[in-house]
Amino acid sequence: MLMQGLWPAQQYRMRRLQVFNWGTFSGLHDIPITEEGFLFVGRSGSGKSTVLDALSALLAPPQWLVFNAAAREGEKGRHDRHWVSYIRGAWADQTDNDSGEIASQYLRTGTTWSALAVEYANLAGQSASLVQILWLRGSASRAADVRHHFMVSERSFNIATELKEFDLDLRNLKHKLSDVRHFETFSAYGEHFRRLLGIESEMALKLLHKTQSAKNLGDLNSFLRDYMLDRPPTFEVTERMVKEFAELDAAHQAVVTARRQVNTLRPARDDHRKFLSNSEQLVRLEELRAGVDAYRDRCKVKLLDEEIERLRTQDQGLEGEERRQQEMLDNNKTQLALLEAEHREQGGVRIQELERDRKSAEQQRDDRMAKRGQAETACKTLGRSLPDTPQGFAELAAEARGILEGRREANRRADEQRDALNVRQREAEKSFSETRREVEAMQRQPSNIPAHMLDLRRQLTTALGLPESDLPFAGELIEVRKEAAEWQGAVERVLRGFALSLLVEERHYAGVSSYVNETRLNQRLVYHRVAADTITSTTQPVQSWSLVNKLLFKDNAYRPWLDAEFRRRFDYACVDNMRDFRQTERAVTREGQVRHGRSRHEKDDRRPIDDPHGWVLGFDNREKRRLYQERAQQLADEIGRVRRELEQLEADREKREERLMACQTLTNLQWQEIDVASMLDRIHALDKMLAEFSDGNRVLKELGERIMQQRTKLKEAEDALNAMRAERIVVKKQIDQYGHELDELRLQLQSAVLTDYQQQALKARFEAIDKPVTLKNLESQRTAVERGIGKEIEGLQTEQGSLKQVIEKCFSRFLGEWREHAGDLDETLASAPDFMVLLERLEHDGLPKHEQRFFDMLKEQSTENLAALNTHLAKARKEIRERMDLVNESLSQAEFGHGTHLEIVVNDRYLPEVRVFREQVKQVLDNAWLTDAEGAEARFGILRELVNRLGSAESEHQRWRELVLDVRQHVEFMGREYDKAGQEVEIYRTGAGKSGGQREKLATTCLAAALRYQLGGSDSGLPLYAPVVLDEAFGKADNEFTELAMKIFTNFGFQMIVATPLKSVMTLEPFIGGACFVDISDRKRSATLQIEYDRQRRRLNLPERMRGEVVSN
Repeated sequence: MLMQGLWPAQQYRMRRLQVFNWGTFSGLHDIPITEEGFLFVGRSGSGKSTVLDALSALLAPPQWLVFNAAAREGEKGRHDRHWVSYIRGAWADQTDNDSGEIASQYLRTGTTWSALAVEYANLAGQSASLVQILWLRGSASRAADVRHHFMVSERSFNIATELKEFDLDLRNLKHKLSDVRHFETFSAYGEHFRRLLGIESEMALKLLHKTQSAKNLGDLNSFLRDYMLDRPPTFEVTERMVKEFAELDAAHQAVVTARRQVNTLRPARDDHRKFLSNSEQLVRLEELRAGVDAYRDRCKVKLLDEEIERLRTQDQGLEGEERRQQEMLDNNKTQLALLEAEHREQGGVRIQELERDRKSAEQQRDDRMAKRGQAETACKTLGRSLPDTPQGFAELAAEARGILEGRREANRRADEQRDALNVRQREAEKSFSETRREVEAMQRQPSNIPAHMLDLRRQLTTALGLPESDLPFAGELIEVRKEAAEWQGAVERVLRGFALSLLVEERHYAGVSSYVNETRLNQRLVYHRVAADTITSTTQPVQSWSLVNKLLFKDNAYRPWLDAEFRRRFDYACVDNMRDFRQTERAVTREGQVRHGRSRHEKDDRRPIDDPHGWVLGFDNREKRRLYQERAQQLADEIGRVRRELEQLEADREKREERLMACQTLTNLQWQEIDVASMLDRIHALDKMLAEFSDGNRVLKELGERIMQQRTKLKEAEDALNAMRAERIVVKKQIDQYGHELDELRLQLQSAVLTDYQQQALKARFEAIDKPVTLKNLESQRTAVERGIGKEIEGLQTEQGSLKQVIEKCFSRFLGEWREHAGDLDETLASAPDFMVLLERLEHDGLPKHEQRFFDMLKEQSTENLAALNTHLAKARKEIRERMDLVNESLSQAEFGHGTHLEIVVNDRYLPEVRVFREQVKQVLDNAWLTDAEGAEARFGILRELVNRLGSAESEHQRWRELVLDVRQHVEFMGREYDKAGQEVEIYRTGAGKSGGQREKLATTCLAAALRYQLGGSDSGLPLYAPVVLDEAFGKADNEFTELAMKIFTNFGFQMIVATPLKSVMTLEPFIGGACFVDISDRKRSATLQIEYDRQRRRLNLPERMRGEVVSN
């Protein structure tokens, strides 16, 4: 033990402890502490630990504070002492007479306060006092109700005088003690007194607090890690890395976003380039199509010129041939005239007259035969035969006139019948068209909503680029329960209007409302804006017979809104009789009468109530589709029947018209107009007369024959000449026509100018057709060329439509994710140039900039934070060994056994998690200088995985984080006992498996070395803070080791303050300078009694009875 005056002048030693109303120490207890060391002696339960807990309360941060730790070895779950128990003075647990429950018994109830003060001094004349005031108001008994006030005074502090009349008024207290530093939190208070007393770190405070229960060391590894080794800076570096990684992650996200933006817009750019190319090609094709007629006209001008020249040459040839034929005709006429003159001279005048008469009779015969044929046809139509007598014909004509007179009435009846059939046909065809439309709509989707409403929704969703499922009709989400099927018709009548309304989510509301406002819908549309904040959280009750209870709602996002809306709007009672109907404010009957309130009633019987064709509710439309298919077949059959009746009616009309025409023909004829027989008799008579004249004169007969031959020749010459003239007329007409056409074309071509491109391209297209161009095929070739251009235009326009859709989808996807980056742009093709500028900027500025920033930050975080972490991991590992070397240096000076000392050996644990972690860190650092995107992404992926785990709040990740970052966990410690010759005597792995005395011996030795290190540094200097408190530390050790341990502590320059039972007094008294006896009366009132100390004999002046008791123990 160092004698007074041998320790450093600046070293603080405890010299006074004051407690006021602390546990079972009621009132003020002022205990002087000798600077050489001090014993608190007393029996178990007397209050020794209570006094030492007062020191803990003054020195230990709240998060580490454990009261009465020495008495709770192996009782981790027990916390019978706490702030409230000490302030109120808990002394026993007893059964409450009134409640029968076990309750703590307190010395101090109501508002009460406690005070603790410890005073230090050094040989330089400096003093320091630490003070804490604690209080509870009223009947408060929770730890959260305890209030603390801390003070540090650089002088002696006397609770009796300086806290006299303290009434919990801190303002007055601060004013009264203005020379004292006041603190509201332990952290500020602790930082101040540590700096004042020379305690360098909180770790030292933690170790001092642990010292009070040295026998609870337990695991050697835990003790050395928690009390000997500082928490490595790897955690701070990691926290900084995790914090800064958010910026790196944001930079990476910016790269990912920029890449995604580029990848989203690039296809649009390629397609837009194709679109622009197609647009240019379309312009060229339209230019060609616009020039087709002009090019055709140019070709036609050339062809017409050539054809006119050919026709003129042909006309010249025909003109010569015409003159030759005219001469031949003139010769034949002359010859005929000579023959006829000779014939007259030979008496042929009478024959000529007879021939004229015969020719006239033949003409009349032919006319009568034609009209008789008409009459026979008319009779055949009427199913009659032509009469042979004038009287019979007159009767038939009279009958025909009667039929004609009745035709108006027959036509009127036929027209009425036809009109009725046409009306039936139109109505059936209209119904069939509507029915087929409904069937087709129901085949496309399982909806019972009418087709025209589905078409309207399709028009709306197509314009907005939405799937139809995003805008459901209310009726598609509602179905009548099977057990309520008999109410289906009535329910349909009540809900039809609501069922045909669209439900629009908040996110689509703006688009839908704008489209509806700007578009003429040509029909009525109701839609409901479904916003989350409009759905009430409370459920409105409905009647048991309510219509709502007969419905099923589809389980989707709209169900809460529908449920609330139906409860609010459609709580109609489904009643079975009119008495209930009249007594219920809102009700509906099975027959479909609806009562909407007190006054308004409604019944719509335009459709039968049980007709399912008009029903619109339900999740499935198979039954309705079957009904409509049957109806469509019925309508198709009806249309077929009507058409057949119309066809028959038309056939009857045609027959009737034929009969009427026949009757008209008969009434228009006279008997003499069809009497052929009389005219045949006349011709026969004329033939007889001609024969008589001709046969009687041979010369006339020969001349007649020659005249007939010449007339034939003349006729042939006339025909030839007429044919030649006709051909010339055709040629001349063609020349005139072509000439006129040529003039018009040339006039037109003056204003129809073809570009070089049109001229060349159209020439190529016309030449590409196999057949050469002629006037006959010019128009067909023009049509072929124009059709080919049209097909190309149509194909390009179709492709343009597809490209436009793809481009706008790209723009829509971009705006859907990054609208804030697009300014006022929209998804239409009109925004394409601005989107292309944006893409160009992203590719040449945005993405490279984000990538460079990402690469720089990744390199920075890899080379700085991660490298710093790697360095700290290695450095902390090295420091552990260095610190153990320093500890071992102290241990080498402290005898552990007879002629032995202890040495702490550090061994690696080779943990697989740590190995994998170090490999991942190395992977990132080894490639930190590579700038390729793939390598950077790989490094970032590893880094992100590390950071995510390091920053995770999950318990498993927290455990892993502690393991890989706390280098103290990477090693394990083992104690080796060596003799003076350096020979190993024994190994202490953790303290486990050793006897209580051995464990206490190991704990005390390690504590001494740890305290020397934490408070005294690595050199041979003594600590500036000397007090070391031990609470029954040597209860299991033998006297020899107790003496050895005390020598170690005192030789290291510590002031030992020990609470001990009587049995250890004789071993400890040589190492102290004073003691007090702690006693308790009535199990609830503790007090202290100073024991005189004989400095010469270095022992306590105990009464003989008490010393005898010590010896006997």
